[in-house]
Amino acid sequence: MHGRANILFFRQGSFSYINDRVAGWLREQFPQQELVQVDILQDVIKSSRSVAYRGAAAAVLTYPRRLACGDGDFRDLYYRTPYLHNAIRRMVATKYAELASRSLFTFQTQSLYDASLPGLPHFLYTDHTHLANLKYPGADATRLVSPRWIELETALYHKTRLNLVMSAFIRDSLLVDYGCDPANVVVVGAAPNIPAPAAPPDNSNYSNRTILFLGIDWERKGGPVLIEAFRKVREKLPDARLIIAGASPEVQLPNVEVLGRVPLEQVSQLLLRASVLALPTWREPQGINAIEAQMHGIPVVASDVGALPEAILEGKTGHVIPPGDSAALAAALIHLLSDPDLCRRYGEAARAHANARYSSASVSGRLGNAIRAALN
Repeated sequence: MHGRANILFFRQGSFSYINDRVAGWLREQFPQQELVQVDILQDVIKSSRSVAYRGAAAAVLTYPRRLACGDGDFRDLYYRTPYLHNAIRRMVATKYAELASRSLFTFQTQSLYDASLPGLPHFLYTDHTHLANLKYPGADATRLVSPRWIELETALYHKTRLNLVMSAFIRDSLLVDYGCDPANVVVVGAAPNIPAPAAPPDNSNYSNRTILFLGIDWERKGGPVLIEAFRKVREKLPDARLIIAGASPEVQLPNVEVLGRVPLEQVSQLLLRASVLALPTWREPQGINAIEAQMHGIPVVASDVGALPEAILEGKTGHVIPPGDSAALAAALIHLLSDPDLCRRYGEAARAHANARYSSASVSGRLGNAIRAALN
């Protein structure tokens, strides 16, 4: 590990703001190495017009019924074909062979592609696996992608020197669903997209009874369930308020404010003015919003899915309720909003818990230590 070797960091877009943060962690943990970033879409796929077009054709041929019925996002299915997976692997091996000879290791976020290079240790950091989708309520195995693509995904996890994951939920998926060696899977956690605030909550000491919902995908995030629960909340607490940020649903209810998309820098202000965050989602790989709320001293009521039960300490920093259960959601919200002192205690515990486990510095340190141990 002496000398100024390269670290080849393969990424695809922003990945929900995570990629820029990961780049910072790699620079922080390996200051003696030169970080070379490669965008898989811009620098690899689009560098060959024929591969880009054939990738689109492969998606249409692999998933004709799903695309015809509008069942699935084309951008997601585009990456999940054996053709594009193999094409990316070959192009990376050819295009970056010379850089590889002067590199310490390769690193990629997500498992949509294989950016490993022959002879170099490869590391992967992800919040999800494809087969983890079967763990959610109402999971339908017929909606899984090509079995051949899942075989390639499995092979990627097994050739990777170390699979770095955000949660125990995904660690268990790698062990059970993909048969990975426990020694090759390490939970390093996830960090928020916004920094911890310097100021305390501006919510009248948790007495303003404001519920905040953050999420763009209204249906998946359980928005309709929240509206049903909010009707019950207002029967007990007529002055309760609900602020919806991210999504723009048509809601005609008193005390409901729909903000739609908001800049990332405004999220902190919304959190500090809330008494509780509601996240009644049906499917959630990690739940970054729950981590951010707790770092702001705001308790969380969320569904018992994905990694959320790990992020929220039941009865200490919030409540975890069955997905789709509007009565349980309403009861949890009423429980907190009716008792500002309890809400404050939950908020204080939430801030301490989130800062200890999910701060950027702690996640960066765990990631760096895991990589160094694997290299040695």
